[in-house]
Amino acid sequence: MKNNIFLKKSLSNIPRLLGQLNRNVSSCSYGSFDRAYWHYRINDISSARYQEAVLTLTLLYTYNFEGNIYYNNKNILEWINAALEFTCSIQNKDGSFNEWYLNEKSYVCTAFVSAALSETILILKKENIREYEKILDCLNKSAGWLMHNSENLVFNQLAGSVLALANIAELTNNESYRISARDKFLIIKQNQSSEGWWSEYKGPDAGYLSLMIDYLTKYYKIEQSNDVLDVLKKANAFLVNFLHPNLTVGGEYMSRNTEYIIPSGLAFLANMDNNAEIITAFNICSLDGGSGLGPVNLDDRYTCYILYNWLQAGIFLSQNNYNPSIDIKDYLKCRKLNIFFKDSGLRVIQNDKYYFVANLNKGGAFRLYAGQKIYLDSGIEIKYQGKRLISNVLDYNNKIQNKINSMEVEGVLKPIKEALMATPLMILFKTWQMLFGKIGGLQKLLKSFLRKKMITYKNSVGVSFRREFIFADNNVTVKDEVNAQIAEKDFYCGQKTSYNFIPSSKYFTIQEVNRDNSFYEKQYISSQDKSILRRVFNFN
Repeated sequence: MKNNIFLKKSLSNIPRLLGQLNRNVSSCSYGSFDRAYWHYRINDISSARYQEAVLTLTLLYTYNFEGNIYYNNKNILEWINAALEFTCSIQNKDGSFNEWYLNEKSYVCTAFVSAALSETILILKKENIREYEKILDCLNKSAGWLMHNSENLVFNQLAGSVLALANIAELTNNESYRISARDKFLIIKQNQSSEGWWSEYKGPDAGYLSLMIDYLTKYYKIEQSNDVLDVLKKANAFLVNFLHPNLTVGGEYMSRNTEYIIPSGLAFLANMDNNAEIITAFNICSLDGGSGLGPVNLDDRYTCYILYNWLQAGIFLSQNNYNPSIDIKDYLKCRKLNIFFKDSGLRVIQNDKYYFVANLNKGGAFRLYAGQKIYLDSGIEIKYQGKRLISNVLDYNNKIQNKINSMEVEGVLKPIKEALMATPLMILFKTWQMLFGKIGGLQKLLKSFLRKKMITYKNSVGVSFRREFIFADNNVTVKDEVNAQIAEKDFYCGQKTSYNFIPSSKYFTIQEVNRDNSFYEKQYISSQDKSILRRVFNFN
């Protein structure tokens, strides 16, 4: 594959990645990738998830490709070893790792870090690792912890543990790890929606689904099991519907608002599955044109977390001299869609005039693309009695109706909550973690509380809403109604907003500059007990 865009974009971000690494050999935190911990000294722990960056360095050290000045470089190998040894030093005694705070014992952190470290060992081989037995002991402890813990609210974390356990089984020949990986995979298989997605806080999400595809694809490469390949093909068939004509993907109509696709698993599947090939061609074109979200859009944290996925995609495609057989722009322009996914509440329509996608279970958040016109709408948002209220909350209590040429959703608006950390609360939280954080039961209760506080919504203030869509060949009508008197200036539309805490969301993409909030006719009516906003998007 000539001019491999995955490799080019990855290489351009390596100086930034290496700047996150403590390269001071006599430092007590030598090998830490958490710059806020070792350099700015504003964090009291070094987040273990930053250490996933060691896999990025390993790929650079191991694979020779155009422009890779880091190949077979002794300094890179030294820093890899430093990072491996530092990771072991911050592991909790029970085998778990912390991502955000002391004694967190994070499932996602333990699964993902163990997966990255074990892949590193498998690629580098024993002779290149200075403290091989020490690293192996660290992985054995994390595998033991993962075997006896689980996750069922966000399935991408469970997929990470499947790969971690399978990799460590390869390294140690421990059959119990292999069995545990298989058992966890079967849980994943049983919980796949008939539509092809897995729950990410009770709904599908494009970015996290692609992450699951990546982990499960790597598991498939180890096990070569047909039932693994079957669930992957089913996931690809769902994801392919949410590739936007302007080469972006996902957004606020998904459960966790992400707008990226992890490319490595899909690249591996491109020769086995037509939908994976379509998505890979989409990823190449999107990255090349800078339309969607790539490594350059990521912050320092997620550069450390996931940059290796773009490298892996590029390395695999180069090794196999892959060139897409699909003209993705032509494909996106010519496809016809009219699908309602009942389980998730998602509706996708594409005809000669426009591409439309909305999630009724998420208050009717929608996106509309027509030629060069881009309209992003995260749902109803109003200011009422001094509060800001939104419909953009995943709520399966919403009443929804779907018809051939229309659909509607009714529900209640939720108050925006942004749980920012204040100094007194931080002191209390840190003290609690120091005194009681090692108690497993209390730690699980705290995690559950934080998820409810920062990610999920339940409370309302009694203001109901109704959003209706009417579809025609040449126009789309959107009618919003709330049972309260709202001034027009306090009724917001065409906003790209999300307020819950999802670390890998809210990155900037160029479409936010290019979006157009003017290509519709607008009518607003407000009475004592009702306010109605009607928009008609014309495509003639």
